[in-house]
Amino acid sequence: MTDTKSEITQRLSVLIGLDVSAVSHAADMLTIHFGPQKQYTTRRGAVLQGGTWALHVQCQWQIARAGVVVATQAVLAGSDDAAHRGATWLNRLLVTDGPTIVKSLSATEFGGFQLEMANSFCLEVVAGTMPDEEDWRLFEPGSGIKHFVVEGGNIDPWSLS
Repeated sequence: MTDTKSEITQRLSVLIGLDVSAVSHAADMLTIHFGPQKQYTTRRGAVLQGGTWALHVQCQWQIARAGVVVATQAVLAGSDDAAHRGATWLNRLLVTDGPTIVKSLSATEFGGFQLEMANSFCLEVVAGTMPDEEDWRLFEPGSGIKHFVVEGGNIDPWSLS
């Protein structure tokens, strides 16, 4: 049986010491890249730019600064223009005004986690609120290595095989 908290801690530990290098969105999904930006080619042949690691968050999340919530998933809700404005603002907050380096992390047994970052920022991800829906995933863009996926608060077994 997989220890969810330990597995998430182990997987996310690759982010410690890396800076947030890009923040974007796909519809209302938060995408955060960590580490130096590089070009990579997708399986479909598209050439993209991304960090060493990418985190895609589709569940509840919030970003706090010094304990005060400054953003939630609502920043990416609404029209595509509104989501783009929200992602641009988050990118400025965490990247342009940075660097925002990941200092530590803590995971929960329910698939969520907190990333403590420089400049008093904290990203909290709350997984498991939508059973059978993807909560978040961590992967190396362009590597072809399996993504680590949490769905419905549980680690997708495919991620571990």
